[in-house]
Amino acid sequence: MRLSKILLAMAVTTSLVATALAFSAGSAAAGGRITDAKRVVFIVPGQQLYNSGETHQATYRALDEALSAAGYETHFVDAPGKMIAADAELIADSIRSYAAGADSVGVIAHSAGGLSSRYYAKFLGGSEVVDSFVAIGAPQYGSPGGCVQGPADGYDTCMFSEVLTKLNAGEDTPGSAYYSVVQSSGEWADGRLDGGQCRVYIDGVPGAGTGADHLTELEHPEVISGAISALGRDCVGTFVDENDGDITWPDTLFPSFR
Repeated sequence: MRLSKILLAMAVTTSLVATALAFSAGSAAAGGRITDAKRVVFIVPGQQLYNSGETHQATYRALDEALSAAGYETHFVDAPGKMIAADAELIADSIRSYAAGADSVGVIAHSAGGLSSRYYAKFLGGSEVVDSFVAIGAPQYGSPGGCVQGPADGYDTCMFSEVLTKLNAGEDTPGSAYYSVVQSSGEWADGRLDGGQCRVYIDGVPGAGTGADHLTELEHPEVISGAISALGRDCVGTFVDENDGDITWPDTLFPSFR
């Protein structure tokens, strides 16, 4: 009788193990990741790199694929990158739509997308919703290129614009979110913010110092891996805490030529 019970227990255990292995194999075959955590990341494109699936795939494919491989659920925010406050509303709407029930929410924003993402963080409650904001090639204190654009074509990114002046008044990194800049060391704007910020600058990105690295950095393995680390609040560069007012826009421009 005792032997029968042992044999029965062994049979049940074998069946459970076989079921678990079959489930694991099925998940792997489907490309799935066995995890209970729902980690959502929103990619906010740069100016004029929006509203086209093909454009997103071409420009952000490497980043998107790396995030998916790391276990993140990714969504694009189709923000034009021209009107900071309006784009911030689009970011807020997208996050409300897709982040419900998430264990973590992250934003990776490129170029002008970094400004609208920070507007969302500072004025629309995003700093208490998003765990990590990562900016790539974002002219946080303004870009001279924006100053030659019309009011509806990107002037908001000019250092003298009303909305950017408002954005950079007071603390740049409010709330409990983790803020990072991860980009080519040759970018024309260094993306610094006052308050706590992780700063990761990568040497050797193709086109550094010419402006071409503004796009090539999006495919650079070290930029991508640094951005993914920053999403998890792991700074592979230097974490800096500067006082409000210590940064002025001339200090942030053309760092490779200073």
